[in-house]
Amino acid sequence: MTNPRANAPAAPRQLHAWHVLVLTGALIFHVSLLVSWRTGLWNRYTFDSVATHGRKGWDFYALYQAGYNARHGISVYSSDEIVTPVHTPYRYGPLPALTLGALLSLLPPVSALWVWAVTIELVLVACCIYSWRLAPDLDTKVICSAMWLCYTPYYLELYLGQFTLVLAAGVLMLMNWFAHQRPLASDLLWSATLLWKPMTVLLAPVWAARRRWRGIALAAMLTALTTLPYLLAYPDVWGHLASNLELRLGSQLGNLGVLQLWQALFLWLSPDSSEGTVRTVLMVWSVLVVLISLVCSTCSPNTSSWKNISLWLIVFYLVSPDVWEHHYVLLVPVFIYWHIHSRSKWVLILYAAIALWTPYRLIDPQGLAAYDMSMRWLPLEPLWLNALYHACKAVPVLIIWGTLLHQRGWCAETRILD
Repeated sequence: MTNPRANAPAAPRQLHAWHVLVLTGALIFHVSLLVSWRTGLWNRYTFDSVATHGRKGWDFYALYQAGYNARHGISVYSSDEIVTPVHTPYRYGPLPALTLGALLSLLPPVSALWVWAVTIELVLVACCIYSWRLAPDLDTKVICSAMWLCYTPYYLELYLGQFTLVLAAGVLMLMNWFAHQRPLASDLLWSATLLWKPMTVLLAPVWAARRRWRGIALAAMLTALTTLPYLLAYPDVWGHLASNLELRLGSQLGNLGVLQLWQALFLWLSPDSSEGTVRTVLMVWSVLVVLISLVCSTCSPNTSSWKNISLWLIVFYLVSPDVWEHHYVLLVPVFIYWHIHSRSKWVLILYAAIALWTPYRLIDPQGLAAYDMSMRWLPLEPLWLNALYHACKAVPVLIIWGTLLHQRGWCAETRILD
């Protein structure tokens, strides 16, 4: 195995002026995000914070409500007795609600939200430290740490009280442990990410390509043991969870995935297409993405593990019917490892395309989405603007996917320090 440090130029051992400048700028911007969590400084720049009238914690309160329900013998997916200021429907497996949700629901809702916000920030700090240690030289350490601090989707993670950053932290470690040939540790960590948020089920082909059948069996067993008994006790939950996979057509302004981009292009370029035609095209696209990625993983099983894991993380953004801005937090580990191994300016350009604010502020300068419900569910006018807006994150993701497919045999498995 090759080491990325082996052929690297001698690295500076002390911070240079540009290091200090980058880190200072990143910290100042990050502090502004934290200030905005209290004051709403950046709220006007994101659809979610405008549409929710600046009322924080929607997704966290879903977990809180589910935990409260669990403590009172009610289905975690039922909300008959509301105890939170606001909340979205709880959409995850029962285990987080039965454990963390139940624990946090012992606190008053607002206090629990504060605890969770502090937890999210501490996880981000841990990710910065871990990325610093992963990087082989000081230049890369500075850039990788700044990547976490300057990432605008993190603001919505904090604002909504979401759970994707914890998943991203797990993936960051998972990439390293997999590369270090720590099979049991990486199997357990992958299983834990699945139980936390099932997006990482898409990593199963990575395990299959390496014939890590024990890891797949372990993940399946732990998922079944922590989920099936609850589903049998509350059989109505099956339909609730299945709805997460439903391909819903429409024009959701906050949905920034590739499927939403294709729908926007259909509306603009082929407005007479029937709903059935659009649905069929989207399903064919999704199948092709999965098949192409499977062929890539199967034919190049010894490609760097971080690339195979990154490839399947990207697949989520290509085939999921629901991709919200905070979901892009999960891409930071991809950029971290990609930058460590390539140090390419193009990686930084793609990172910037995802890390910057969307053009929402330019589209809705007066914040009308807070009051005009049609802006949430109807396409923007003119239709070319609707397509352009939905391309702001989807096009960089498509470029990343294509690049990973092209480079799948680029280098051998690598080892990097913990």
